[in-house]
Amino acid sequence: MCGEQIAHYNRRLVRELGTRAQLWDLTSLCATGARCGVSVRRTSLRAEPMETPRPAREGDRYDDALQLTALLPNEPLALFEQSADGRFYRAVSSYYAGWVSASDIALCKELDCWRAAQEGSFLRVTGSSVTLCRDPYEPRVSGAVLPMGTRVPLAAPPGTLRALRGRMCYDNYLVRLPVRGAEGALEYAEAMVPLAADVCVGDLPYTRENLAAQMEKTRGEVYGWGGMLGGRDCSALVGDIYRCFGFRLPRDAAGLALLPGAEDVSSLSPREKYARLCALPIGTILYFPGHSMLSYGTAEDGEPLCLSAAGNFLPPGSAGGERRAVNSVAVTPLTVVRANGRTWLESLTRIISIP
Repeated sequence: MCGEQIAHYNRRLVRELGTRAQLWDLTSLCATGARCGVSVRRTSLRAEPMETPRPAREGDRYDDALQLTALLPNEPLALFEQSADGRFYRAVSSYYAGWVSASDIALCKELDCWRAAQEGSFLRVTGSSVTLCRDPYEPRVSGAVLPMGTRVPLAAPPGTLRALRGRMCYDNYLVRLPVRGAEGALEYAEAMVPLAADVCVGDLPYTRENLAAQMEKTRGEVYGWGGMLGGRDCSALVGDIYRCFGFRLPRDAAGLALLPGAEDVSSLSPREKYARLCALPIGTILYFPGHSMLSYGTAEDGEPLCLSAAGNFLPPGSAGGERRAVNSVAVTPLTVVRANGRTWLESLTRIISIP
C-alpha cells in the first residue's frame, strides 16, 4: 500500500467510523468556527480540565481515570472553549477529544496558516523517541523530545548545508518545530535532527519487515495508561507503530475493533483460534474487550506470541484471582491469564488486518 492509498484509507475511516471511533475531520471543524492550534510538545488530553490524577485504586501511580491520551508534538487541533481559569482548552485532535493544557498549545490566527503547518515535506520519527541536541541560543527547542510517530516539517531539502545559531548543519536534517510566540501564537523555530537519529524522510514504506522492526523498538518500555509516564498503553502502542507508515487509526481498543475487515472469531474454539493465530503475519491487530495486541509470530515450540503494552496479567496456568502488575511493553504467549481466569487466547474476539 502506497502513501496515497494509505491517505485514502484514513479518509475512509473518518467517513465510515467518525465519532463512533472518535475520528475527526479537523479541517471541517476549523472551517466552521473552531479555533486552530498545534501542540508544541508531547502533552496530555484529559477528561476534565485539571492535572490532579484520579487513580481507581488509591496510591496506584500507573493509573489515572482522567487521562485519555497523549498528543504528539506538532499535532493539529481544533480548539473550543477554555476552562474557567483559562488554563485548559477543550480540544479535538484527529483521533480523540478532551482537555489540554493551554501552555502546551500554539494558536493559529488564520486557517491557511494552520493548513500550511500540515503540508509539504516532512520528517517522521521512527525510533521509540528522539531527543534533540541542546541549543544554547533557542531554549524552546533545546533538547526537545520527539516520540515515535511525530511528524515535523522539513525546513530545507535533505543535504542542505548552512549555518544555524552557531552550528553548521553537517550530517543533520533541518526541521521546523512548533513553538509558542507572543500571546501563544504559533511560530516555527528551526532545529537540527542528526542523520544518525531513528527518523525517516516522509513515511516509512509499509512492509512487514518494517512493521516488525518498529515493534521491536518498543519492547521493555513502561506501560502508560493514556500516555502517562511518557509511555504507551495497548492501543497507543498499536497506533504509534502504524502512524510511522502514515495510518491514522482509532485511539482506543474499542475503536480498533470497528476497523473495516475485522474478523469476528468470538465463536471459534480455543483450538481454532490457535490455528488461526499461527498463520497470521506479524503485526496483525488482535483484540478482546479492554485490550489490543499485535501478533508476533510463533515461539520455537509453535506457540503464538503477541506484543502488547499491558497493565496486568497472570502467568500461564494460573486460575485467575488477584492481578499481577506488569506495566510494561512485552512479547508474551496468549496463554497468559486474566483476573477472570480466562486466557487472552480464550478471550480473543477480533482479528484485524490492516491492508
